[in-house]
Amino acid sequence: MSNATKPWSSVRAAALAGLIGATLFGGLPSTAWALTAEQLAQAQANFKAANPSGGPLDPTKFKAFIDLNATTMIGRSAAIKSNNAYDRAFGVVDANKDGFVTWDEFVKAQ
Repeated sequence: MSNATKPWSSVRAAALAGLIGATLFGGLPSTAWALTAEQLAQAQANFKAANPSGGPLDPTKFKAFIDLNATTMIGRSAAIKSNNAYDRAFGVVDANKDGFVTWDEFVKAQ
């Protein structure tokens, strides 16, 4: 079915999916999302706040971390939150695919 014959919602969903994929996860140069030293310090405080017991973040704590970052517009967090792309972001940041995000993984993903 061509775009001309697709229902509008399908076209819109496809466009949104492409926008999320391109914008949030690699469509822009990494320097477009480089964090300042102040943002990095705030992100680290948010990382600790999302998991007060320490250690890496599971998906639930990662969502809390992203939400904290979104309140201060750190990196791509506001876009991740507004698009409910937590699972996708978690999968990208969890480099070793162990089901947890470490601080080092988060920093390297920036």
